[in-house]
Amino acid sequence: DVFQPAQPNGCGLLFLVNGGWLSSKATPLMVTIRPDDYRLYLERGYTVFAVVTSSQPKFTIPELMEDVQRAVRFVRSNAAKYGVRPDRLGVLGSSSGGQLTLSIAARGGPGKPDAPDPVERESSAVQAAACFFPPTDFLNYGGPGISGVGQGPLASLQVAFGPRALTPEGRESLGREISPIYHVTSQLPQTLIIHGDADQAVPLQQSESFVKRAKDAGAPQIKLIV
Repeated sequence: DVFQPAQPNGCGLLFLVNGGWLSSKATPLMVTIRPDDYRLYLERGYTVFAVVTSSQPKFTIPELMEDVQRAVRFVRSNAAKYGVRPDRLGVLGSSSGGQLTLSIAARGGPGKPDAPDPVERESSAVQAAACFFPPTDFLNYGGPGISGVGQGPLASLQVAFGPRALTPEGRESLGREISPIYHVTSQLPQTLIIHGDADQAVPLQQSESFVKRAKDAGAPQIKLIV
């Protein structure tokens, strides 16, 4: 869904409607579209794209990651229609939406020039990313060697990780695939993370580790607010 400001500034914000890797257009039992959440951005001229992702148990985390990359490509492909600049797109999410946000920031890139679908020819890169309390390293979730790949601290969310999380080998490969920290390069766009130091669901260590990895990789602009 697209929310357009009275005085557009030409910038587009993809607001990822996702929590616990669940998302809904209307069901209040899940993370859903809440227009009041977007007012702050609309008042400042941002065009807000509320991205309702596919949800588990049918769709697993890797599929959600493809989903949000597709969302960026779709917005860029239709930038003129919505009055935004294709080189001024940002993404925002919280918790699991934060993991998806950082997956876009770290892994967004060129489209396929020869794709029959014009959307798939577009880049999924963004120019800015912001998120709250994101999971970033499922293989070291809260400390070295603590697996959160559908087990341990995240055992209650196992269905979101899918069947690959049922074996040690699967957890290792899946953990690396879906953890943004393993995909950071110096090309990371300007990124802001906000995280509480008493978070019981997503350890602060997740954000601190990501920021350190990004700085070590030479990412020019990344900030953590605790």
